[in-house]
Amino acid sequence: MASSRKARPLVVLAVMLTAAVGLIAPLQAASLRNAGGGASSVTGSKPGEVMWTYYDITDPVATFCTTTTPPGSGCDPGANGDNILRLVNPNGISSLALGGTNANVCAMIYVFDDAEEMGECCGCPLSASDFEAFSARKDLTANYIFGGNPSGNSTGAIAVVATAPNVEYFATNSALTNGHNCPNSQSGACNAGCDPTELPGYAVSPENNVLGAITHNQAVVDGGKLTLGLTEIPLSDDAGGDASNLTYLQNECGALVNNGSGAGFCHCPKIPPPPTIVR
Repeated sequence: MASSRKARPLVVLAVMLTAAVGLIAPLQAASLRNAGGGASSVTGSKPGEVMWTYYDITDPVATFCTTTTPPGSGCDPGANGDNILRLVNPNGISSLALGGTNANVCAMIYVFDDAEEMGECCGCPLSASDFEAFSARKDLTANYIFGGNPSGNSTGAIAVVATAPNVEYFATNSALTNGHNCPNSQSGACNAGCDPTELPGYAVSPENNVLGAITHNQAVVDGGKLTLGLTEIPLSDDAGGDASNLTYLQNECGALVNNGSGAGFCHCPKIPPPPTIVR
């Protein structure tokens, strides 16, 4: 009898331990899905298929507000400089000697202002182990189409969708290219086989993903004291994204860049060579 009474707490402890392990597993997957790390695998989707972030490039030469600044002076309570969006393609192997594979990924980028209106979009290619850095000022907002918010592209949201190349790659000297290594049937938003519009459109799958972060150059005024600094944060991961939103992104981008104005498409800092294995 004494031995059976002692055994019961061990059984209860084992049950509690099993339940605790069962709770931990989904928490790890959820944290990875939201770019928190801490898990070695995730079921259903890989991180980096659809990601979101924000930018803030308020005029860096604005007059800063202090506790003694008179009202209506036009000062800026917290001006910021440029933001740098950095993306990496973790797929495939770039070395031919090690059995490299063609794992080119398109980063479809959509830029919104603080009124939630899209003003620029573009598709930018990244080959295996490739790294790309985008200036929010020079690459992502310099060709903005303003809708009902004519002065609002100093702050807003950025969506990055990873997918496979969806149109043919054309050589730079080809008479059939749009000037950005895409067919001349595509707009200026298409670069090296990556078209972010609904024509022809694309699908999101776990085979394609990118990883990234954004650096904010920030200035904060607190009690009349100005503090300057850099803050780098990972992009917020939305796994496979919302299907309705993905359709909207492509359709809205197409409406922006196909209006003949020459504006609305963002800039890829570099265009890699044709999609081949890099030694």
